[in-house]
Amino acid sequence: MRIPPRLRSRRYWLETGQAYLYLLPALAVLGVFVFYPFFNAFNISFHKVYLVKRVGGRLIPLYMEYVGLSNFARLFSDPIFIKAVRQTCIYVAISVPITIGLALVLATLLNEGLRLRPFYRLAYFMPYITPVVAIAMVWQWIYNWKYGLLNYFLGFFGVDLINWLNDPRFSLAAVIIMNVWRFVGYQAIILLAGMQGIDRMYYEAAKVDGATGLQAWRKITIPLLTPQIFFVFIISLIGSFKIFEEVLILFNNTPGPLYSAMTMVYYIFDQGFNRFHFGRAAAASVVLFGIIFLLTLFQITVTQRRVHYER
Repeated sequence: MRIPPRLRSRRYWLETGQAYLYLLPALAVLGVFVFYPFFNAFNISFHKVYLVKRVGGRLIPLYMEYVGLSNFARLFSDPIFIKAVRQTCIYVAISVPITIGLALVLATLLNEGLRLRPFYRLAYFMPYITPVVAIAMVWQWIYNWKYGLLNYFLGFFGVDLINWLNDPRFSLAAVIIMNVWRFVGYQAIILLAGMQGIDRMYYEAAKVDGATGLQAWRKITIPLLTPQIFFVFIISLIGSFKIFEEVLILFNNTPGPLYSAMTMVYYIFDQGFNRFHFGRAAAASVVLFGIIFLLTLFQITVTQRRVHYER
């Protein structure tokens, strides 16, 4: 029996309305805690915010005075902000490729017929689900100048003691090493899941044609793993730009000696909650959003051309 168009349209709107009704609690939470703060940050970035200001004989809390692009002008004339941008970009440029490269190697090893493979998978995934506070406190001990494990092992190779957390030359490297260790297991598990989804017939055909294991890895595994590599690359890039807690805890509520580990998010935190320059902090967050948005857009439009999906 054919349903009249009018009834079909009514049924569509009833089902759509019912679906949005179920989604309403989640949309309300997202609206209050995600969308409103996100769009309000753009508004605050064009204002100077006073905790309390006397206007017309009255004290007005959280008074906002429109200043246009003044906050952005002050940002780009602030050498500490410029250093925060530079340090963050250096951190991303070093940590992201190293982490993905190590994760790819680790996933390949875990994909082989190793003994105790479930144990290794769990062991490498544990750092990712461990609270960052605990991780940073353990690495403070590892980085200890005189008694730390890292300097102890480096001593076997004739390396002198390195003051990782108090020497500006090594502060950022300390953050990079810790976070590579923390995230490599998580990325390896994602890549491992992608490897196990590749049909074995490709490897059997390559073996018949005389391909070696390395050739099969380069010509089959890597091309068919590009969707997972692209996903890991995106989330790793975005997460690296938002690094904050590791620096805060590792250097005991400081951005490292001589601001050597200052990142953009730490700068936002410092301006907003230590110096109460809310407008400048909001402007810095807008700049950070712009950088992440442009890089993500570039990756989607350019990098995804090299992503191969199995047919």
